[in-house]
Amino acid sequence: MQEKKHTTKYYLSITTVVILVFSLVLGTFFIRNSLMKLMIAERSSQLEEMVTQIQANLDSGLQNHWNLVAGLEHAVQERYFADSRNLCEYISSLEQIFCTDMYGSRVMLLDEQGTAYLREGAVGIWKDVDHLIDENKRHTFVSETDNIDGCFLVFAQELDHSVTMGENDTRFTHVVLLKDIQTLKQYYTTTTYGGRAATYIVRKNGTMAYFDSGDADVISARNIYKALNEAEYVQEQSFETVKENLERDGVATANILLNKTEYYYCLTTLENYDMTLMLLLPADCVAVSTMDMMDTTLRTTLIFMIVMVLMFLIAAFSFISVQRSIQRVKMEQETNMELNRLRLEAESANSAKSTFLNNMSHDIRTPMNAIIGFTNIALKQKPKPEVKACLDKISDSSEHLLTLINDVLDISRIESGKIQFLPVPVDITEVANTVVNVTYGFLSNRNITFQCNLEEPKTRYVLADAVRVREILVNILGNAVKFTNDGGTITFDASYRPGADEQHMIVRYRIADTGVGMSDIFVEHIFDEFSQEDNNARTEYKGTGLGMAITKRYVDLMGGTISVESKKGKGSTFIVDIPMELTDESKIQKRDISTGSKDLTGVKALMAEDNDLNAEIAMIQLEELGIQITRAVDGKDVVRTFEENPPGTFDVILMDVMMPEMNGYEATAAIRGLKDRPDAVNIPILAMTANAFAEDVQSSMDAGMNGHLSKPIVMDEVVKAIVRNLNK
Repeated sequence: MQEKKHTTKYYLSITTVVILVFSLVLGTFFIRNSLMKLMIAERSSQLEEMVTQIQANLDSGLQNHWNLVAGLEHAVQERYFADSRNLCEYISSLEQIFCTDMYGSRVMLLDEQGTAYLREGAVGIWKDVDHLIDENKRHTFVSETDNIDGCFLVFAQELDHSVTMGENDTRFTHVVLLKDIQTLKQYYTTTTYGGRAATYIVRKNGTMAYFDSGDADVISARNIYKALNEAEYVQEQSFETVKENLERDGVATANILLNKTEYYYCLTTLENYDMTLMLLLPADCVAVSTMDMMDTTLRTTLIFMIVMVLMFLIAAFSFISVQRSIQRVKMEQETNMELNRLRLEAESANSAKSTFLNNMSHDIRTPMNAIIGFTNIALKQKPKPEVKACLDKISDSSEHLLTLINDVLDISRIESGKIQFLPVPVDITEVANTVVNVTYGFLSNRNITFQCNLEEPKTRYVLADAVRVREILVNILGNAVKFTNDGGTITFDASYRPGADEQHMIVRYRIADTGVGMSDIFVEHIFDEFSQEDNNARTEYKGTGLGMAITKRYVDLMGGTISVESKKGKGSTFIVDIPMELTDESKIQKRDISTGSKDLTGVKALMAEDNDLNAEIAMIQLEELGIQITRAVDGKDVVRTFEENPPGTFDVILMDVMMPEMNGYEATAAIRGLKDRPDAVNIPILAMTANAFAEDVQSSMDAGMNGHLSKPIVMDEVVKAIVRNLNK
C-alpha cells in the first residue's frame, strides 16, 4: 500500500514536470510572438524617426530658399525697366548677387499676362501659371513645363510692390525661384542602411516627382500611390489604412511584398509644399541589431528555462528523498540513531540544493539582467519615448547621418577636396552689402534690431572668393537670427587692417548677437561636425550642426582665422579675419543698376501720435523730406481733425495704434465709415506702430489700413510706403 503511495508521488512529480516543460515551451512561443510584434513596432518607429529627420532637413532647406526669395523680392520691389533686355540683364545680375547657381536655382519674373522672363529673355506663357490663381501669396509645387527645360521645385512669391517694364507699364506679379529638383538630393538622401534606402518625393495626385537610391527603383511605376495600393501587404494592413493614418498623424508606415521581397515604407506629409515624402527599404536591413538582440534574448531565455527545469527536477527529487527519509524514520522508530541519520541526510540534501542555487544564481546574473530589462519593456508597454530610448541603446541608431541644412554646401564635398578657393577681382564692399540684403530677408516677420557698421576701406578692390565669403557671413548671421529671440539685437561690423605686405590687407568681420549664447564647454566644440549643445535645438531651431564646421573649413581654406566668445544667456560674438590681395579697379566688372528718386515735397500728412517725444521725432524727420505734418494727439482727435477739414486737405494719414480715447484700429474704421466724405475711403492710412508681429500687420490690414510700418521707424521704409500708396 505504501509502495503504491510512493509510485503515485513519482507519477505526480513527473506529471508536474511535463506540465511545467509544456508551459515553458508555450511561454517561449508567446514571448517570441510578443517580441516579433515589438520588432515590427520598433521597425516602424525607426523608419518614422528617419523620415521625420529627413523631413526636418527638407523643410529647413526649403525654408532657406524662401528666405532667398524674400531677399529677391526685396531687391526687385518698385523697379522700373525700360525694356525686356534691361529686365533680363537685371535678372542675370540678381542671380550673380544671390549666387543662385550654388542653389541649383534660377530666377524668373512673371507678368500679369502669365509671360515668364528669364535671364535669356521671355519664354512665353508659363504653363504652370494656373498654380498661382488663388488667395495665397506663396506657392510651392513641382514644375515640368515645356517652357523651361528640366524639372523644378517652384518657389513663387506674389509681389507686394509694383514692378513695371516699358512704356506700356507691363506689370509683374510674381518673383519665382526655380530650383532644379535634382539639387534637393542633399536634403533627403540618406546613407544609413548601407545605401539600400530609397527616397521618393510624391505629388498630391500620387505621381513621382523625384526618386533617389543606390539601387534600381523596385516600384517601377509613375504613380506611386497606385503601385502601393496594388502591392501585397503584411500584418493585415492596406493602403486605405495607411492613407487614413497619414491624414490623421501626418506619418504612416506599412510592410509590403514587392517581387516576393519584404519591404517597409514610410510616408510623411510635407504640409507646406503639397507633397509627400516616402522612404522605402528592405525589411532585412531595418533594426538588424535589435533582431540579433531578440535572437540572443530568446536563446538566453531558453537556456534559463532549461536551467530552471533542471533546478525544479533536482528540488523535486530532493523533496522525494526527504519524504522517503521521513517515511523511513517513521517506519524505523525503534532506533533514534536511524532517525538522526535520516535527518542528517535531509539536511545534507537541502544544503546541496542551496549551494547549487547559489552557484547558478551567480552564473546567470548577467543574462538575467538583460532578460528582465527587455521583458519589462515588452510586458509593460512603455510609452514611445521609452521604446525609442531602448532602441537607441540596443541599436547603433545614435549615429544619425544628417544631410547638410546649410543652403548649398555639403561637408563631404569639402572633405573630398571638390571645393577650391578661387579668388577673383571683386569690390569687397559689395560683398558686405549683399550679405546685409540677405540678412534682411532672414529678418522678415522677426522683431530683431539689425545694426550695421560697414567701414569704407582705402582700397575697395581685392582678389577674393566672394561666394565663399558671403557663405561664411550668411552662415554666422543666419545662426544669429535663429538663436536670437524677438526683441534682441544683431550687430554686423566690417573693418580693414594692414596685411603681410603692401599688396595685402586683412578684412575683419565681427558679428555679435544677444541670443541664447553657449556654455564655455560647448564653445570648444562649436566647429566640430554635428555639434549641438542642446539636443532639442534640432527640433526647435531645425539645425544640422554642420553650418559652423563648414564655416571653419572655408575660413581655413582662405588662410584666415575665426574665433568666438559666448556666454550662456548673454549672446555670442564671432570675429573672422581673412587676408586678401589688393587689385586694380579696372579689373572689376561694372554693373549699373539705377534707382529713381522719391520727392515728397508738399505732401500733406495727418499724423496720429499720443506720445510727444515720438511725435516730435517723426515730425522732424518727415518735415526734412518736405512733408507738411498736422498732428493729432489720439484716435478721437485724428477722426475729428480729418472730418473738420475739407476733402483734399490731407494726402496720407500716419496712424499710431495704441492710443487713449480711441485706438488706431477704431480710428481707421471711423474714418472709413464717414458717409459724407468721398476721400475717406481712398485716403492712404499707414499704421506706424510698435506692434510689429505678423498678427499685428494682419490686424492693421483687417482694420482698413493700407500699410504697416514698425517702430523704430526706418525712414526709407516710410518714404517707400508713402510713395507707393500715393502712386496708387
